[in-house]
Amino acid sequence: MLHPSSTVWRGLAVAVLATVVAACASGTPAVTERGARPSGSAGTSSTTSTADPGHPVGVVAVGHSGMTGFHSDPNAPDDDVFANSWATGTNPAVDSIYARLTRAVPETADHVANLARDGAEAALLPYQAHDALRLVPTPRLALVQIMDNDIRCDGTDSAHLAEFRASVREAVDVLVAASPKVSVVLVSGAGRPATYAAAIAALPTTPADLVGTGPCALFKANKTVNTTEVNHLTRLMEAYEAELAKVCTGVPQCHTDAGAATRVVDSLDAYGTDLGHQSVIGHARTAAAVWPEVAKALGLPTG
Repeated sequence: MLHPSSTVWRGLAVAVLATVVAACASGTPAVTERGARPSGSAGTSSTTSTADPGHPVGVVAVGHSGMTGFHSDPNAPDDDVFANSWATGTNPAVDSIYARLTRAVPETADHVANLARDGAEAALLPYQAHDALRLVPTPRLALVQIMDNDIRCDGTDSAHLAEFRASVREAVDVLVAASPKVSVVLVSGAGRPATYAAAIAALPTTPADLVGTGPCALFKANKTVNTTEVNHLTRLMEAYEAELAKVCTGVPQCHTDAGAATRVVDSLDAYGTDLGHQSVIGHARTAAAVWPEVAKALGLPTG
């Protein structure tokens, strides 16, 4: 989660970062093609799919750094490692949604594009969706992980919920228009503030940037959980997740993960050295949690 300057919490939602999304001079977000090759490297997808709305194939992913594998490799902590992405990764230790769908539907192989961006907010989703569709024109599955960078924790969130919902809905409409038989799955926030704070409290010393007195500061002193702000942040996350559910109203191709990601186990080994982005273990847990809901949306066995 990308926080405003008044917020110090940075763990649970896998999107704290030091970069921002660039914008064109016209004000349109600049999105560079960046698919997920089988090697996991950044660039275009390894195979550009042929458009056939009657026979959708492949996976596209749009969203924030929770999908890019950012900080998942301790040897390259500042890099995106798409091979480790829970959504489209190829690292066997993760067993991503893409890998699982490829086993279930072999023709999925090589038809994949991950246009998620570190620091992305919901307003960027429609642009990501358009770019992803250049690479996989008629996907069978679209995964959306957003919300974390949109949470402000400054008392104004309620005023921004409608615009958040509108941006996500615009992206869903773009995907459905291009691939009418697609299943779009909107993923909830990973883990919960209470379990994340409990995991961090086990450290000998609480990281200084998690301690504060402002909104959404999960610790008020070293190893002292701020229960009031834990509950506050939880309510905010739930409010944005409720908007995700509203996005799907009237769109049969749209599904939520039914809260699957919220049940991902928060533990220290699930996070990279920044304690804010998921490790390989964390990505693997997210893939395992979300897959049954994805399979259900696609009409596939959930086992």
